[in-house]
Amino acid sequence: MNIITWLVLMLVVLFGTTANLSLKYGLYISSPTEGGSASIQNLLLSRYFWIWFICYTFMTLLWLYVLRTIPLSQAFPVLGLMYALIPIASHSLLKEKVMFSQWVGISIIITGVILVVN
Repeated sequence: MNIITWLVLMLVVLFGTTANLSLKYGLYISSPTEGGSASIQNLLLSRYFWIWFICYTFMTLLWLYVLRTIPLSQAFPVLGLMYALIPIASHSLLKEKVMFSQWVGISIIITGVILVVN
């Protein structure tokens, strides 16, 4: 296990976080306004949908690389960082509210990932 593989694993987490935020924002901007119906076509043509798609494609390819070199018992828990990063990013970028209990949970997730990886 070298540092490059761990950096690739961090890229997997970042691509996953970016993908989820992009899809959420794409759904938000394609949602109906003033009584209209949401259009799947609007979503599919949105650049945010395509950012989601590309990020998930790269995330999957990089995950396959990671699985070849890092034990699953260490690599998989690191994906849990997405459960911490997505609320943090949605709070700062999408202006979503994060409750105190969620901040506690985020702290526990990060601590748990550190403990599992070491």
